[in-house]
Amino acid sequence: MTKTDHFKELAFILLEETFESRDKGGNYYLDKQTGWFPTLDALSAAEASFALVPGGSTIAAHTFHTDFYIQANLRELRGEPQTRIDWDSSWRLKAVDDAAWDDLRRRLRATYEETLRLLEGASQWGENQVDVATATITHSAYHLGAVRQFLTALRAKSETSG
Repeated sequence: MTKTDHFKELAFILLEETFESRDKGGNYYLDKQTGWFPTLDALSAAEASFALVPGGSTIAAHTFHTDFYIQANLRELRGEPQTRIDWDSSWRLKAVDDAAWDDLRRRLRATYEETLRLLEGASQWGENQVDVATATITHSAYHLGAVRQFLTALRAKSETSG
């Protein structure tokens, strides 16, 4: 196995773990069922809209931002010309209702699945694929960590208000 093949295999494992939570054993850095999708699927729109401080970030905001970031990476994978990206707009969403929350979770899943299809469909992995895979894994893992911290605050809030 070449180094590129090994990296490619590891990248798919880490993407799966980051988003889907690997149930096949051998997790690299997350506990089972703590990836993006199992985490988000367990939350209501009200929980996703909870801000730690007034006007602060929310789980919905981190989810929207992560999807926005991965979509920028998808444009790169598709070979589309990169234009100036308005990163500030990726943080404007704070609160969601039930329909918007369902849509946001579906959109993140679709973006992730398209990323997998494009990476899997690449006949060879060059710098572009390596860059996108690495950036998607690390950026998504960072924001997943933030979301998991929100869960701690949500649990504490429900214990004190319950």
